[in-house]
Amino acid sequence: MKNSPRPATAADVAARAGVSRATVSHILNGREGRFPEETRLRVRAAAEELDYRPSPAGRSLVTGRSDTIVVVMPETTVGQNLQNALEYLGDNAMGLGSNVVLRFAGPDPQKTADALVKLRPLAVVDFGSLDLPARDRLAAQGVPVVPDPGARPRRSPGPHEEIGELQVTELTRSGDRQIVYASISDRRTDPYGPGRYAGVSAACERRGLAAPLSVPVPTVLEPAVAVLRELPRQAPLGVAAYNDEVALAVLAAAAHLGWAVPGDLAVVGVDATDVGQLWTPRLTTIEVDMHAFVDTVVDELAIALGQKRPAGRGAGGRMLRVVAGATT
Repeated sequence: MKNSPRPATAADVAARAGVSRATVSHILNGREGRFPEETRLRVRAAAEELDYRPSPAGRSLVTGRSDTIVVVMPETTVGQNLQNALEYLGDNAMGLGSNVVLRFAGPDPQKTADALVKLRPLAVVDFGSLDLPARDRLAAQGVPVVPDPGARPRRSPGPHEEIGELQVTELTRSGDRQIVYASISDRRTDPYGPGRYAGVSAACERRGLAAPLSVPVPTVLEPAVAVLRELPRQAPLGVAAYNDEVALAVLAAAAHLGWAVPGDLAVVGVDATDVGQLWTPRLTTIEVDMHAFVDTVVDELAIALGQKRPAGRGAGGRMLRVVAGATT
């Protein structure tokens, strides 16, 4: 019977390079200082020829942790911006000598923490799924969790609250409006909407405006039209939408009803997607610079892991920016 292919081992590399397995282990795991350059080059060349990769399982047995960074995502709809952020994070985390895997969280943070502890990850990047007890449990196991919400100045708003503030600022630039928060209508959980609605509510309160309504808007025309028909219209409406997709559903429904934009209804989206800029009138939206967010996360990771910041990365800039359109 023909033998099945198998991955190369440290013993294979040692045999190819004419050295001991211990020498291979030392050189390929960063402890190469006491070996001559010729030996180091020979071992690395043999590893390259054999496409050898050190075993994460073996490393885990020695260190108690794997070399894997787990990104924990809530079970929510993943838009293009979030997908780009995950890809960018994967590219940058490789500068820390780690692999990145994605895991969707369940509804119970403690059960998610159970699963993470079993994986023995090097670190966890939390996109809003873990509560404080789950984070504390991972920390007790020596697993850092970033970003750290406690790193913000006390009473400083989070990014989702800031989005809500920016939306209301744009919606009221030409005068007060009756503010409505258009949330995403989805069977999946929405971990970000409550924070954005809180930001919209706080912005309305600061301006002496009525508390905003919160209505889920389907991204299908007829149901979206039905939602808009039910909105009270004692004053011109200002809609802070969960994202550009929801904003476009609102604009399509308004066009169907013959409402003037921005006269009868103004709209601000989130994400600055290309499709949002194809609508007429062009959508006003909030651009979220996910690269700046990921840069901050990778910096936190490097500090937590006691490593240097990966080379070739610029400092993170401002994460939020208004992209002015003609819907406000």
